[in-house]
Amino acid sequence: MKFGDSSDLKKLRVVVLFLLGFSGFLRYSELANIKMSNIEFYDSYIKICIEKSKTDLYRRGNSVIIAATGTDLCPVLWLKRYIDLAKLNLHSDNYIFRALSYLKSKAVYKLCSINNPLSYTRAREILLESLTDIGIDKSKFGLHSLRSGGASTGANRGVSDRLLKAHGRWASDKAKDGYIKDTLKSQMAVSLNLGI
Repeated sequence: MKFGDSSDLKKLRVVVLFLLGFSGFLRYSELANIKMSNIEFYDSYIKICIEKSKTDLYRRGNSVIIAATGTDLCPVLWLKRYIDLAKLNLHSDNYIFRALSYLKSKAVYKLCSINNPLSYTRAREILLESLTDIGIDKSKFGLHSLRSGGASTGANRGVSDRLLKAHGRWASDKAKDGYIKDTLKSQMAVSLNLGI
């Protein structure tokens, strides 16, 4: 894990923020408002209830399914580690991404007891600091990069348009297509498949 070991809550929060945002094609407002009570765990996936989304005009709620991949970057595995380390109660209405406090006496971070979601500004700072720490040019990224990156990766790996649209909770193909960046290989596939 490039962000550090899984016993550091500050670094683990970043990893889980990245992995859930990327794999769930989540807007930051959706990601920030995930509460423990919104998450259901199953053997091979998690289901996250999105209580409010800008495309959910009637506030009926949506959900996103994120599979346990069994890889080193499994979002479900890292979420479970984060929940354990943060000592979050599985059935509480606590936001999973909150501010942290540093306990000098134990030299560890813990989630603040005030149950407010992590602000957009602070989350953006965390993202940009993390990218700089691993040598990536932060000027090319923002919080929406998680949603766009997940959708683009899915599209470039052959996930159907219908599934991409449903997973990203887009109201239209035009909205979905605005997030997807095609790889050079995908762009070349058009002329390579013309039979000429």
